[in-house]
Amino acid sequence: MKKRYIFTILLLFLIIGTAGWYYYPQYKINQIKKESMVVKNDKKDTNQETYLEYLKQSPKSSFVHIVLGDSVAQGRGSDQGGFPVKVNKSLENLTGKKFELENLGVSGATSKGLVNQLKQPAVLEAVQKADIISINIGGNDIVQVAKTEGPLKAIQGYDHVKNEYEKNLQDIFKVIRSQNPNAILVLNELYNVVNTDKNYYPASEKLLNDWNLIAYETALSNKPALVVPVSEALPTKDMDKWLYDSIHPNEEGYERIAEKTITVFKNHSYKTEH
Repeated sequence: MKKRYIFTILLLFLIIGTAGWYYYPQYKINQIKKESMVVKNDKKDTNQETYLEYLKQSPKSSFVHIVLGDSVAQGRGSDQGGFPVKVNKSLENLTGKKFELENLGVSGATSKGLVNQLKQPAVLEAVQKADIISINIGGNDIVQVAKTEGPLKAIQGYDHVKNEYEKNLQDIFKVIRSQNPNAILVLNELYNVVNTDKNYYPASEKLLNDWNLIAYETALSNKPALVVPVSEALPTKDMDKWLYDSIHPNEEGYERIAEKTITVFKNHSYKTEH
């Protein structure tokens, strides 16, 4: 009886520990989101200015928006320029100001590839003049391993790939901030293209949350910066509506990303002190 009781207690701790391991990244992401939101109250708080309000109240009449990253940044699957064009149009309508777009996305780019791209003088010059820098990167990091060495190797080497991504993302932000301390950095979450009926779907969600937590923590330490919750805009349950091919969004998908980007600009607090 005593052995059974001890076994039950140990099993309970194992279940709790496993649940904590699985849900912690999403819990941490939710906490960061909550802390970044503007608090609505009757009292005017000078530190509670949204990103959209900052752009509207800026003395500048025009802004430069550059885009860095992979084929999603580039807009593959769209014949209208993807999410960056849609974001610009919305910002122009909401602020009454001009937003000039320069898309430097590269199909197939990995986080290491973007680190190398940021060594190019022309790219650094674009970064220096930018007011907004949108980044979509990281999806190809693990896809590249899977393509060259197989899915099993990608899973086995996940921790290494994730650590490399984290280092590369920190290097990307470090270079950008050394060239431009004040640009608004807009980093996209990665989204899941694994069908919910697949038996490995829960594992893919766990890995994706791990990956996206790196994005939130990196952005948090490089203000002004925000993360667009793309996984909310592109849920796997209705992939047939927003997926162009096996990976890239279609026109509706990019429209959803753009709408979510504008929502974040409207609701998140722009901090002048950082």
